[in-house]
Amino acid sequence: MRAVVWVLLGMLALIVLLVGGLAFIGLMRRFQIARTRRELQRMGYVVSVPYAPETRPIWPRLVAGFSGVLALVITTSALTIAPSARTQTSAAGSSFQGAPTSTTDVPAGTASGSEHAASQSPPTSQTVASPHASAASSPAPVADAGSDDGAPSTVAAFPTSATEIQLEWASVSGAASYDIERSIDTVAWNTVASMGGEETQYIDAALSSATTYYYRVVALVDGQDDSRSDMVSATTTVGTSAPVLLSATGSGSSIELTWSDVDGELGYRIERSSDGASGWATIGTTGQGLTSYTDTGLAFATTYSYRVVAVSSDGESSPSAPESATTEPEGPSRSDANTAPSVAP
Repeated sequence: MRAVVWVLLGMLALIVLLVGGLAFIGLMRRFQIARTRRELQRMGYVVSVPYAPETRPIWPRLVAGFSGVLALVITTSALTIAPSARTQTSAAGSSFQGAPTSTTDVPAGTASGSEHAASQSPPTSQTVASPHASAASSPAPVADAGSDDGAPSTVAAFPTSATEIQLEWASVSGAASYDIERSIDTVAWNTVASMGGEETQYIDAALSSATTYYYRVVALVDGQDDSRSDMVSATTTVGTSAPVLLSATGSGSSIELTWSDVDGELGYRIERSSDGASGWATIGTTGQGLTSYTDTGLAFATTYSYRVVAVSSDGESSPSAPESATTEPEGPSRSDANTAPSVAP
């Protein structure tokens, strides 16, 4: 619609300019003819009007031209104001579309007549904040880090080396202590540690590399076990390989050990046991690349069991398979062995 209006205005402007131009040209010709006539009359010539149309008055043409210009100005003003009025009307109408449609809450004791008047009043463009809407849009309160349901929440387990796994959990309100339960098959569970009520971390050490372990944390409140936490798991990293104990050879009161070298190791730790099943004790260490060790000062005719652990920057490997060796029995003393009966000459 606006494009059509501007096209019509352009056509009207061309017409007015054309009429005005013609009127101006006619006026200039009138002046030239009048000037020429005066010059000829001054020189004594008698001038006659050659064409009748040129004797017509020019004022009606000028009046028509000015009338066209005035009509153009009035039409332009009217068409310019009309779209603005329509725009304002549509803007005013949009407020009715955005007006709330919900029924306004009327306090108790208000007369029905005033209630009817309120419902009949026209909506305004101002938006009235509803207390119910503000309550619904307000964020929910953040829960406390400590759990009140008795079971530790947000339990996390992650490996820190090839032989260690670290546990973390959220504190429980009123907990006096925590029990850490561990399993390798999720069936048989063993309590591996008890922590104080203010503790929320535990490091489980001396584990096997590349092995998955499962954990649960139990909070003790008022001396009783509450609900256990959800089960979590972690797998130790692939650490240093275990060395292979190649030989254990007894000689007199000592036993010599040799084992295979492990890549990336920083040294070895040698452990000894009297029965090969328990009571393993560290008896010595070696440096990097040394794969032999001699255990001396042992009892004669006694069997000993040995195993070797590789130590690296990733931690310790699992122990090697144990090997056993027996020292030699105690022989006769050197003085007795060299004593022989005297023979008379």
